[in-house]
Amino acid sequence: MAARARVLVLGAGVSGLSSALLLLERGHAVTLWAREDPLHTTSAVAAALWYPFEAGPPERVEAWAARSYVRFLELARRGVPGVVIEVLLDLRSPAIDPPAWVRGLEGFVPLAEEQRAGFEQGWSARVPVIETPLYLPWLAARVRALGGAFERRALESFEEARGFDLLVNCTGLGARELCDDRQCYPIRGQIVRVPRGPVARALVFQHADGSFGYVVPRARDCVLGGTAERGNASLALDEPTSRAILARCRALEPLLSERIVSAAAGLRPGRDAIRLEREHLPDGRALVHDYGHGGCGVTLSWACAEDVLALVTEALN
Repeated sequence: MAARARVLVLGAGVSGLSSALLLLERGHAVTLWAREDPLHTTSAVAAALWYPFEAGPPERVEAWAARSYVRFLELARRGVPGVVIEVLLDLRSPAIDPPAWVRGLEGFVPLAEEQRAGFEQGWSARVPVIETPLYLPWLAARVRALGGAFERRALESFEEARGFDLLVNCTGLGARELCDDRQCYPIRGQIVRVPRGPVARALVFQHADGSFGYVVPRARDCVLGGTAERGNASLALDEPTSRAILARCRALEPLLSERIVSAAAGLRPGRDAIRLEREHLPDGRALVHDYGHGGCGVTLSWACAEDVLALVTEALN
């Protein structure tokens, strides 16, 4: 076992919290520095259906997703707040060769033509839905219970992080400035929320023209999406976009309410390839990066955190 180390985790979104929790469980002393508390991060806006989306490279994403899927199933069965299993209907045109992760899902069943609502392909399966306003506080409480310390602090340079043996960078889109990483870019997503009503399943769909949408049922509402606007860093809400999202989703799920309760926009941390690797600072301390998860930070969170722990352990041995 690696020696107990003083670890600084940068970022309090789902990646930072999950990494901090595994490091604490291994016996390390962990401090988190973040600009925002967990419920004000991009993770808190996410619909958080377990579903690989807007991230690469594909082979690593698929492996991380499959590992995290198992962990989320376990959390749902333990009754962890905000983690439940829902039936998902996945509809798409044109048809594709289903990724390996699809066939590994519980209850995976290809849909017959009459079940596909005019789409060329479809399948049904059971997947986790993570209600982040409930789940993130649970993660943060677990971190605190194990002795993790939180500080609201913005970091301009890694040189400011004195007094720690090792650093873990989970700053998401903030890595663009912190690491001078020009490969990072925002992917704007806008969602709307409507009352849950009688909706009994999650839905993901993609049309041949590239338009897409999703319906994610939660305890009291349904999150409807969405957009994936690469390079757009605006958080201003657009009313016509909200109405278009609702119309697309209601066309396929008529049980949805027509009443929009709220809308929100967030900036997914885009990068052509997720950065999960270790380097060394000029003073010799290890720096582990875990950012650039695009639209599936929650989906990949546990497997990526396990890899963070492995890199930290290697650095300390």
